[in-house]
Amino acid sequence: MSRGDSPRLREWVEYHSRLGFDDFYVILDNPVDDSEQVLLSLDVPAKITIDVRAASGEYYDGLTPAERWARVLAWRKANGSRLTAQGLPVVDPLALRQLEYFREVLSAVYAGNGDSWVAVIDVDEFIALPGGRRIQDITSAARSPRVRFLNFNFDTSGNDDTKPFLAQHTMRWARKDVEAYGQGWEHRVKTIARNDALLPFTSVHPISKGPCEISDPDVARLHHYKIPDQGLPIPYSTKDTTLINTLCSRCRTPIEAFEPFEGESNLGPAEVLMQAFPCEHLFPLDEAESMTQATSPR
Repeated sequence: MSRGDSPRLREWVEYHSRLGFDDFYVILDNPVDDSEQVLLSLDVPAKITIDVRAASGEYYDGLTPAERWARVLAWRKANGSRLTAQGLPVVDPLALRQLEYFREVLSAVYAGNGDSWVAVIDVDEFIALPGGRRIQDITSAARSPRVRFLNFNFDTSGNDDTKPFLAQHTMRWARKDVEAYGQGWEHRVKTIARNDALLPFTSVHPISKGPCEISDPDVARLHHYKIPDQGLPIPYSTKDTTLINTLCSRCRTPIEAFEPFEGESNLGPAEVLMQAFPCEHLFPLDEAESMTQATSPR
């Protein structure tokens, strides 16, 4: 579910399409930007369904974190009895919309016989699969109908929406620091679940209750780029370029596919660099020429 994420939608869809996801269902929650037009313009080998929803409940656009928290507390006080009586795991109006919309969509569209898998992730979340893995590598090796990915927040300070998103933010939490802080964050996950294990839907994190396995974060993990930063006292101590080392952030060319130039050649220095890095977004020719001019003998 997305609202106001237009600058990041393209990168998010194209990245996960490269991982092997072939069906995207994007709920636009009372949209305020051109997200629908961005999604319609994408050229990826995947089905994209756009579900535009009208306003429902409260929205906290433009509020400071303190103002938003005050509104949330007031909303909880006004709705607490109803939520408790219905046993709903809801903490704010956004969580209530998520619960209602996802229950509907998962039940009507995706719940089935177990032939495929579904992940419920936000536009500021990216599944990281180090070593060039694809999502099918994870699901085919799964021993349970639910695979959970441990969450790692990234430092998003200084974000510039006019630039490719992932390349700007490379410092994240370390697992040892998350475990030391605790308070439930060491258990925070997102899940990919088999079609026959989607219901009953409980929340966006576990999707549903039942047998599960937690992926080794060296195999698969969740990268969370929260804006604004949540302000938790967990240091961003680990440099992680897994996502930007995997794909060009503009044309999505897999870097693993690049074959370094070997052997003798009559190519000039700039042409050799371009043969080693054939994606012009990763290594523009004029940039290659300027670098070789500075290093080549005269």
